[in-house]
Amino acid sequence: MASAQTPRAAIIVTDDGSVSAAVEVPVGQEIEVALKANPTTGYTWRHRLGDAAKLRFKNRSFQTAAGGPPGQLGVGGVDRFVFEATAVGPEQLHFEYRRGNAEAAARIYDLEVTVTP
Repeated sequence: MASAQTPRAAIIVTDDGSVSAAVEVPVGQEIEVALKANPTTGYTWRHRLGDAAKLRFKNRSFQTAAGGPPGQLGVGGVDRFVFEATAVGPEQLHFEYRRGNAEAAARIYDLEVTVTP
């Protein structure tokens, strides 16, 4: 009889205001990138995976800051992006915080991910 494996908790990379970070994750592990955001201002995070295809995008969600009613103007929170490590090797995750089709991003965040066996 095979025993059920408990799923591993996602590795969480939390926004500390920097422009970049690096993390190592094993194949099959989820990684969650949590970036501060305030969509009520018209700004939103957009992401792009590098060419290596070592990660698979799973989902995105927004969590309002504690105590703030959802959707109220001026209430910020955290934009959460979840990816799954699918193959060994390096991968680049690039995030841009933009308002509409603005030419310049208000903020950029790059995450170097190394997927290990």
